[in-house]
Amino acid sequence: MKAVVLIALASLSVSALADDQWVSVGAARAVAPATPGTSVDSSSRVQVVRTTSTEAAESNGLVAELYQQMEQMQQELAALRDRVEEQDHQIRRMKQDQQERYLDLDRRFSALMSSPASQTPVAGGAVPEASVAPADAYKQAQKLMYEKKYAEANTAYVAFVRQYPDDPLAVNAIYWSGEIYLLQGDLDKALESFRSVVTKYPEHQKVPDAMYKMGYTLDKQGKTADAKTWMKKVVDKYTGKADTVVRLAKNYLDSH
Repeated sequence: MKAVVLIALASLSVSALADDQWVSVGAARAVAPATPGTSVDSSSRVQVVRTTSTEAAESNGLVAELYQQMEQMQQELAALRDRVEEQDHQIRRMKQDQQERYLDLDRRFSALMSSPASQTPVAGGAVPEASVAPADAYKQAQKLMYEKKYAEANTAYVAFVRQYPDDPLAVNAIYWSGEIYLLQGDLDKALESFRSVVTKYPEHQKVPDAMYKMGYTLDKQGKTADAKTWMKKVVDKYTGKADTVVRLAKNYLDSH
């Protein structure tokens, strides 16, 4: 009888334990999967924080690198700008030196042409009296210009043209009168003198110079388009014939 009772009690205990889902030591309890709305455990939150921090650090590093590259580019641009300005200054200086050499050569040539030896001799080697007087008058005007007595020199040039209108040096006198007007800032009279050389003496050796100075004077007046037109005429008509003045005209066109 006692044995029957013990067996019955043992059965009831096993049944109760089964209903309570008891797990023996060493066995793993089944865990239901997380459902939507269920909070994430602390280990998951730590992993998310670590990922965000890493991405932020990488982003900050990229920004710093781009900023450093931008600073370096700005420094390089500043250095290049300084170099360009220096080269531009050198080019302007070279053009000025070239212009001065050209004017000096022109003065020397004009002086050579005005010397008595350049006049055409008559029979017996004598120089006609009428030819000597204009040459002396022209040399006197040139002397005044070399001494930078521009107002007096211009008066002498104008008087020479009025007194000897048919003399070959009259064209030179008109041209140099224009140069003096240009130096004095009287652009209208300078332009009138240069235009007179070009239109009245189209075959004279001073025409290329006068055409260039027409363009130069027009540029001083702010008439850039007209200035370019005359510079192009110089290049088109006198390339291979008056290379110095053609080079000056090309320099102008290249810089405008």
